Amino acid sequence: MKETAQTIHATFQYLPNKDKLLESVHRISSLLTSSSHIDSVLKRILDEVVDTMQFDRGIICLYDDTKENLITKVVKNYSPEEVRRAFSKQLNLKKHDCLETRVVKFGHCIILDDVETDPKVTEIDRKLTKFYKRGSTFCDALKVDSDVMGIIALWRMKRWKFSQEEVNILRTFVNQISLVLHTRMLFENNREKIRELLVLQQAVSELSSNYILDKMHQVLIRNALKISSANKALIYFLDLEKESCFINDGKKVYINEKSKYDEKIARSIIKKAIDTDTIVVRRPSPDSTGGSIVDLFDGYPSGIAFPIKIKDKFKGALYLGKKAGDYSRDQINVLDILVKNAAISYDNAIMHSKLSLEAKSLKTEVRKLKERENVLLGFQDILGKSKKMLRIFHVIKEVAKHDTSILIQGESGTGKELIARAIHRHSGRSSKRFVDVNCAAIPGTLLESELFGYEAGAFTDARKKKIGLLEYAKGGTLLLDEIGEMSPPIQAKLLRVLEEGHIRRLGGTENIPIDVRFIFSTNRDLAGMVSDGSFREDLFYRISIVPIIIPPLRERNHDAIILARYYVDQFNKKFNKRVIGFSREAEKILRNYFWPGNVRELKNIVERIMILQDVGAVITEENLPAEIKAESPRSGLTVQAGESLPLPTPEGMDYKMTVDRLTGQIKEKILLKSLEISGGNKTGAAKILRISRYSFLRELKKIGKV
Repeated sequence: MKETAQTIHATFQYLPNKDKLLESVHRISSLLTSSSHIDSVLKRILDEVVDTMQFDRGIICLYDDTKENLITKVVKNYSPEEVRRAFSKQLNLKKHDCLETRVVKFGHCIILDDVETDPKVTEIDRKLTKFYKRGSTFCDALKVDSDVMGIIALWRMKRWKFSQEEVNILRTFVNQISLVLHTRMLFENNREKIRELLVLQQAVSELSSNYILDKMHQVLIRNALKISSANKALIYFLDLEKESCFINDGKKVYINEKSKYDEKIARSIIKKAIDTDTIVVRRPSPDSTGGSIVDLFDGYPSGIAFPIKIKDKFKGALYLGKKAGDYSRDQINVLDILVKNAAISYDNAIMHSKLSLEAKSLKTEVRKLKERENVLLGFQDILGKSKKMLRIFHVIKEVAKHDTSILIQGESGTGKELIARAIHRHSGRSSKRFVDVNCAAIPGTLLESELFGYEAGAFTDARKKKIGLLEYAKGGTLLLDEIGEMSPPIQAKLLRVLEEGHIRRLGGTENIPIDVRFIFSTNRDLAGMVSDGSFREDLFYRISIVPIIIPPLRERNHDAIILARYYVDQFNKKFNKRVIGFSREAEKILRNYFWPGNVRELKNIVERIMILQDVGAVITEENLPAEIKAESPRSGLTVQAGESLPLPTPEGMDYKMTVDRLTGQIKEKILLKSLEISGGNKTGAAKILRISRYSFLRELKKIGKV
């Protein structure tokens, strides 16, 4: 009887009066419209129930996304160590048989008047009771209809028998809490989804507009923390080629050898995420005392790792850690999208970096080409940076604008035809034909018919009309090469064409107007030919309105190196050799050689060298032909003009005849002496005199020795 009285007295001790109870229920109901986060709402609810019903402690746990684990959301009157333990461990419905898991499984209330002696208590319950000092316990499911969301557990430190009235009041509280929780979770989930998606949108925008890797790391870490509500983030990259790793924790960047962090990373979820190429989640568990996977950081039991797939030689992962709580399915999905976008942005940044390097390389190349603009000005195969060649380039650009006749003079092999073609390409006639005629290669009678054409029956075998090259080149450019070899009769006809602007075919009577830009070239001294009567003076003045004199290669020996390097590049492509170039000694020899055959000789020699060279080799002095390396005779040629020279007298003298006679004598002695030294070899004699073989034969012809 005494025990019953004490029980009744204690029961009434814990029962609130009706007004206080109604006020408490009203305060819980008002939380339906609160703007606070759901965790804050749950804390206020738990405080309200524990204080109103005079319990010593309380806890609310909710399902995680998988509905396989219970995670702690709020606690009441826990010590710091108890708080840490409660939030660091999860209760798994399959692994842990305890009061809380049974309530959530079956969805009904469990009441224990004495936890230590009640037969329904399991081994896990006893461990928890010992740690949390449970006496009498009330535990019920938070649910709406059959939808269980979690549990609320309340207990007093001492043993106590719950009355039916107290149980009914507690069940009323639980129903009201369940309704508030269900409604708030619906709103919270939708609001959280919208917030996460807005964060994702902003993050993707920042990533896609950025090519700086450090900034991209910051964007990824900052927004991943926002989406997940995690407490710690880390990016880990592994360089497979260099065996090094990169770590960014949002505050510092670490770049070290992979082995330095192997022990730490190897047993973490980061390693598993990279190896399996899947998202790895680590949830806190009451009995997690080790195993194959360990916490990466102490105090962050809830972790998740996302693999970052990057092309080429990198592997990586994003790690997030929480001190308490779990990751919702929506959070994981949104984070997965964020990480995949980050991976794409990383690939784009790497590609952008490569393209930037290529662009920088191209800019350097363009700069070098601009520096060589005065060396190669778009004039095919015409190279040079000597002052004489630069002046010629300038003349080409200027004279190309007009239809004035041009006379190009220079030794054989200096590139007279190339100059003519360059003038044509830079002129207003570039879209029309460029026709070149070698006057020395065509006999006089045939040259006339080639230039002027003929009518049918003009001569034997002229069965049909043929237009000449002067008509064929209409609107374009006509190059008459070796104009000095043209016979006097054709010279006269050409002069008439230049003056009147029309032609008459052989055997024809009709004057045919022509529209041609004339360019003439020769390796002969036309002024001298005019003097000796072999070339018409009036034609000479008519064709040499703008004379261009091309210097021989010996007068611009530095250009020889530019040309030689250019031809090495050309023949590398042709022969697939990849020869590096010339040694310094070889370039010195090329620079000092006289080059009687000029550019043509240089090109032929480089081609000969390249054919015999090995792939990837350097052209040295030993690779050069013997005739280039051969030194000129040590004893110079000396010629005496006679014991005395004719001097002017008061009666006067024929200066021109005297000088011509003496010049002829000197030329004859020089030519014959060079033949004597070379043993009668005309090519050898020409090299001794540093002129071409053709020029040597022409000089012999002038003195009548051929």
